[in-house]
Amino acid sequence: MATTTPRSLDERRVLVLNASYEPVKIIGWKRAMILWLAEKVDVIEHQDALVHSISSSFELPSIIRVRQYIRRRRSASQNFKRSHIFNRDDYKCQYCARDFAQKDLTLDHVVPVKHGGPKTWENLVTCCRLCNQKKGARTPTQANMPLLSKPQRMPRNFIPDLVYIRKDLPDTWKMYLGKLWTL
Repeated sequence: MATTTPRSLDERRVLVLNASYEPVKIIGWKRAMILWLAEKVDVIEHQDALVHSISSSFELPSIIRVRQYIRRRRSASQNFKRSHIFNRDDYKCQYCARDFAQKDLTLDHVVPVKHGGPKTWENLVTCCRLCNQKKGARTPTQANMPLLSKPQRMPRNFIPDLVYIRKDLPDTWKMYLGKLWTL
């Protein structure tokens, strides 16, 4: 899979790895340079771009690793945003299987709130407005509208930053992302 190169320097991103080489987050190149110059991180891979100061030129980092292990808090409920559900479902209506822009999508409770359906990963799906109105306050079975795929909780090591740019991830990041690459 070919990746696209960011058009401008401002769009360049850097993958941050923990001291144990597990992915932690994605940051902008400016923040990465500050961390590197402050000697808080080591550069693992570079991008094919340079930034210049008055007296020096620096290769932009692509992957950095923090020197001190960062203990990450894991939320038991794995809080999420609407955009996380849209990304999980690949911006596709889970009833009619058509692709949509985020502005044309809504979230649907598989088991409607009216029937005690919770706001959880496993009960929310991406839905177009037309299908959402058609389904109404019924279950997919009652509305005779089968789901394209069963909604699932995102993996424990879910990193929201990654799903926003997953189609444009640099090839050099693949080996560090492992199963996250397929999100």
